[in-house]
Amino acid sequence: MSKTKTEILSLLMEGNYLSGAKLAEMLGVSRTAVWKNIQRLKEDGYNIEAVTNKGYRLVEPSGRINESLLAGTVQHSQLFDDLIYKDTIDSTQNHAFRILDQYDGNIVIVSGHQTDGRGRFKREWLSPEETGLYMSLVLRPNITNQEMIVFNLFMSLAISDAIRESTGLKSGIKWPNDIFINDKKVCGFLTEVISADNIVETIVCGIGLNINPSADTESLGTATSITGELDEEFDVNQFTGVLFRKIEYYYDKFLNTSFSSIKEDWLEQAIIFNRELTITTVKEKLRGKALDITDEGYLVILDRDHNIHKVISADIEI
Repeated sequence: MSKTKTEILSLLMEGNYLSGAKLAEMLGVSRTAVWKNIQRLKEDGYNIEAVTNKGYRLVEPSGRINESLLAGTVQHSQLFDDLIYKDTIDSTQNHAFRILDQYDGNIVIVSGHQTDGRGRFKREWLSPEETGLYMSLVLRPNITNQEMIVFNLFMSLAISDAIRESTGLKSGIKWPNDIFINDKKVCGFLTEVISADNIVETIVCGIGLNINPSADTESLGTATSITGELDEEFDVNQFTGVLFRKIEYYYDKFLNTSFSSIKEDWLEQAIIFNRELTITTVKEKLRGKALDITDEGYLVILDRDHNIHKVISADIEI
């Protein structure tokens, strides 16, 4: 990723005309380097005009997820150290495990298209080109395995909060790690860990978020997208900034507080209560209703025979 490209974008986002000579002087590069990076920004979808005797001006930001946008977001992050961006990849989750030994800090891996995206229980995650945000977050928490149980609860609230704040849509959380809008899935995430001696050394959290409609996801009948649910323009730049801010905020709370600190907010956004559910665990399949969630992250289920079950990992159908 070109640091110059990120810096040019940051300057143009201020909305003023800036000449090639001025940009070159400010960044300590040649005017040729400025021109080349302006062309790359245009390729990323940014509408940049060039006016004689005035310079360059950003007319309209890109309407899609792109490397320039994400590089600027990660650059200002207090949590993440590096961004890896791929136009096409088999899976950001797979790539994360391939390159873990090359990085010590927290990293973000993003791709515009996945050929073999995967979700929980080895399910395929459809990842059409330029229609979604497909990324894996690599985090180094150094916590116990027991503390890890509630990670998904914090992460799901971060994503749902970002959608609500950015769009006004009433997103909801389907335990443990799906986000829904109008009873259709808009986002799912897969959490995998590397641990030793009861200590979680690395979390790899893969997130798939449908931003724009696609024939592939619409054919499922159970999926939706953010712009498909909106009646107005969607600012992907603003949304991305909010999403990373929420992830940083809730990850910090995850490390330093208990689930009880966010439980009320989580319950308010949960969509699994007051409805009949099908719950499939590794041991059994049952029908019942969710009664509560414990501070330790266990879902409390009342089955049709009035038996109480505490579930920590399961697939839920609503």
